[in-house]
Amino acid sequence: MSPQTKKKLYWLGGSAFFGLIVLMGLTPAQGSMHYGICRVYIELNELYPKEITYLSVEDGDPVKIFYKKIDPFGVESVNSAECYFKRDSSGAFLDELSKFDMNGKFRVYEAEKPENIKRFNIGIPAILDNPPDLTLPDFSQDNIARYKDAQ
Repeated sequence: MSPQTKKKLYWLGGSAFFGLIVLMGLTPAQGSMHYGICRVYIELNELYPKEITYLSVEDGDPVKIFYKKIDPFGVESVNSAECYFKRDSSGAFLDELSKFDMNGKFRVYEAEKPENIKRFNIGIPAILDNPPDLTLPDFSQDNIARYKDAQ
């Protein structure tokens, strides 16, 4: 192989590697399927949302989601939700909700009732077969004034 051919191959390989790094940097971060299940549960149990904007996600145990809801009357509120998942005998997490906590208040919301969670768990295989959008929100919580304009 001639030196010019080697040089072209090095440039081509370096360009492809650089392009891959740029592509990876531009791809939005993806959450886990537990985030997707929690997101679907919120969307199914939030009463009459005109619009839901996800502000922040802590993808762990529990999955914590902060979101902004606009109801049909234009009232905006920032809410939080925590989804707890069942564990098997070895301690690994299952794709099944065990508990749901909305806004961390002492008030019991309809979505927090065990019978609603049990009924939702029946449909989780359909969610796993047709996964929701798992793109994590790109929203900085440093400036509280941005919550007003979150779209």
